[in-house]
Amino acid sequence: MGKCKRRNGSKPVLDHTLTREKVIAEVVYRLKHSSVDDEVRKMLLLFGISKEELTEAGATYEEVISLKKI
Repeated sequence: MGKCKRRNGSKPVLDHTLTREKVIAEVVYRLKHSSVDDEVRKMLLLFGISKEELTEAGATYEEVISLKKI
């Protein structure tokens, strides 16, 4: 057990971290480029992002309404 801790201790647990700001920016980017898929829905549900937050980040009303189908 000690060897395993030493071996894995030098690696970071996560190489990337998702922040709320990054997720909102990614969702707005995908809305603008019409690449809305199941992953976008999962991100919205995971972080509990509201429609108001998306419009404040730069999404248009039409783009946000298109999420209603998801």
